[in-house]
Amino acid sequence: MRMRYLILSVTVMAFLFFGNPIVSALAQQKVLSSLEEDITSLVESIKPSLVTIETESHSLSLKKAKRLDVSPTLVGSGVIYTPDGYILTTASVVGGMKKFKVTLPNGKILGGELVGTDDQSNVAVLKVEISDLPPAKFGNSDKVRVGSWLTVVGNSFGLPNAVALGLVNGLREDGFIQMSANVSPGNSGGPVLDTYGNVIALVSAKLSEPSYINAIRILEDESGKTVFTIPPRQIELPSSGVSLALPINKVRSIANDIIKHGSVERGYLGIYPEDLDEEIIEEYDIKRGILVSEVVEHSPAEDAGFIEDDIILEFGGEEVDDVSELRYLILNARPKEKVRIEVLRDGKRMELTPVLGKAKPQYGYYPDYMIPQIPEVPEAAIEIPEMEKWSEKRVESYDQLKRELKRLEQEMRKLSQELERLAREKSKE
Repeated sequence: MRMRYLILSVTVMAFLFFGNPIVSALAQQKVLSSLEEDITSLVESIKPSLVTIETESHSLSLKKAKRLDVSPTLVGSGVIYTPDGYILTTASVVGGMKKFKVTLPNGKILGGELVGTDDQSNVAVLKVEISDLPPAKFGNSDKVRVGSWLTVVGNSFGLPNAVALGLVNGLREDGFIQMSANVSPGNSGGPVLDTYGNVIALVSAKLSEPSYINAIRILEDESGKTVFTIPPRQIELPSSGVSLALPINKVRSIANDIIKHGSVERGYLGIYPEDLDEEIIEEYDIKRGILVSEVVEHSPAEDAGFIEDDIILEFGGEEVDDVSELRYLILNARPKEKVRIEVLRDGKRMELTPVLGKAKPQYGYYPDYMIPQIPEVPEAAIEIPEMEKWSEKRVESYDQLKRELKRLEQEMRKLSQELERLAREKSKE
């Protein structure tokens, strides 16, 4: 049901309250009552398709939860996708677990199982064994515009049908909808409605918590030589007070892949990309691009002729400015898709056309890759380094620091590959 004349009602209210002082209080009340009826009708329309999802935290044991005086149970929201029991939610709600407690609008509690997740987009699909469920009514998120009114409904601090109103205040390049609606813990996975009551997005994250960065001071010694000191403190960044939502068109496309294949089929190129540094930018007189620091053996990139130190300028006709943008384009392409990639090699532009492979599921969210239980560590075994010694640690030069970071990245890649191998072996047991 549409939130009838919402914007018109707001305009009329402004006129009644500020533009015409002789209008009676009765007329003002009529406008407010009409607006209230529109909102409550819209909320009532989604209630039959809204569920609450509960799971035990994989990283918090009952003993530790009691010691910290917190609940080990994670609570989120979900939307009924199909009458035969498929439910849409977010990967952050399922948290790497496989079994869940799903509460239907009528209070009935069912056991839910994980069908699959996509960590890249934060989409997850659950299944409950029941039929004749009322699926939500889905809209077209491609029609969402900045300034559009929206309503968020979901579990908020234990309230299963809490409501928040807001506006679309941005359509981000990473595909998320940025909104002003005030979401709370438990809203994740819940529906975002347009003024017609259609689900146009799922709540993904809130960006209102304070974030921190490690403070790194750049100093000079007595001889004027630059040294780097890492002090034992953090700088708190101001919170942004906005929320992110996943466009429902993208959610449904990913969910259909998960239901059909158990995971999302994403593209894979087979390179280790790096952002360009100032030296390369000046040498080749370019303003954008991605450096290929390494080519994976037997990968689509190697088969297409990529070599180390190639600079990627365009992917599929789109210019690329940073690593995150390139990864987004690759992962959102399909396996077996032939892509035109423009590269710069030894100062000359050339075109390569790799046939993308299939990316492996990321560790931790897919059914075959369960997150292992984090072992309890006795408090006495935890050693806290002395802050005075840590703050005196110095790196002699920028080049030395850069080499060390690259070495650590390579070690992390090896550890990640070994972790995936062990997880695959464990899943076969």
